[in-house]
Amino acid sequence: MLIITPSLQCGGSEKFVSLLCNHINTQQFLVCLVVVNNSRPFYQITNPAIDMIDLKKNRVLFSLPAIKNAVKQFKPDIIFSTANHLNLYLAVFKNQISNKIKFVAREASIVSINSQQAKMPGLYNWLIKKFYNRFDRIICQSVYMQQDLVSQYKMAASKTTIIYNATQEIVRGPICHTEQTIDQVYKFVTVSRLSVEKGIERLIQAVGLLSLPFKYYIIGEGPKRKELQKLINELQLQEKIFLVGEKPDPFTGMEDADLFLLGSYYDGFPNVLLEAGAHGLPVIAFNAPGGIAEIIIEEANGLLVEDNDIIAFASAIKKGLVANFNRNEIIETTKNRFSINVIVPTIENLFLQLTENK
Repeated sequence: MLIITPSLQCGGSEKFVSLLCNHINTQQFLVCLVVVNNSRPFYQITNPAIDMIDLKKNRVLFSLPAIKNAVKQFKPDIIFSTANHLNLYLAVFKNQISNKIKFVAREASIVSINSQQAKMPGLYNWLIKKFYNRFDRIICQSVYMQQDLVSQYKMAASKTTIIYNATQEIVRGPICHTEQTIDQVYKFVTVSRLSVEKGIERLIQAVGLLSLPFKYYIIGEGPKRKELQKLINELQLQEKIFLVGEKPDPFTGMEDADLFLLGSYYDGFPNVLLEAGAHGLPVIAFNAPGGIAEIIIEEANGLLVEDNDIIAFASAIKKGLVANFNRNEIIETTKNRFSINVIVPTIENLFLQLTENK
């Protein structure tokens, strides 16, 4: 099997690839990971049984000859791709690569919304409608994502499969509840790329409405950093809100946070919510398009707020601080629903089903 990804830089899709490669059953699957450009890896492949090829191409657009060479060299039964623009590229050129190989794509976002960021959205959407049905199967991270493909792009529902993202289990003892004190400074955390769709600015605005003492740590990097820091300065929140930057283990030191805050305008199926759950952190999030509402169980592992209602978000933070969430139950529920030991075998079974008649 070939797993093809644009990069191993910091991101949800890239993290999924690293988790899959590091946990797939290599007694059952011979795997080669093909990275279009691996010049700046954030995630590491630690599984010694995984072969890896760095195509060293600056763009997916220029990678077809190198991909064809990798296919010729490795002779896979399955090609598994993991990012929308790469998926589309392989769908368009599928017949030039092979008609015998099973092609499986994993969607990393909501296609109809994500495609609006393309240089020519009309052409991009037309290409998806014309070529995406060439895939033997498309893995959707959420029901919302599946419905988007079926309704907006006329994908055959039978060609789609819903498989949630996965998270690693965190080895830790039971979390003991600590009583609140009068002088308590609350601790909030967000782990996110600092980009437009992540809605960090509305989280900053929401916490800025709070009268209670807090420290808010925003972990991640991205093009909106300067703009977000400017907003923090304008609201005179420099002593309360901190842009921490990128960290390999972003939740280290944040295990005692009171709440995890998510501001996305849309999100396919945010890995960070699963990681927050694995650490027992309750979540406050906007009920935005995507899989967020499929992760949050109201008042069990978090609270959902009407999209873009910043005042309601601030109120939800105050409600969440006194909600008495059972953090041990959050950890257990997350493990049962999203553990890597649950999700990877599901993906493996799909691959076996697709190739059983070959």
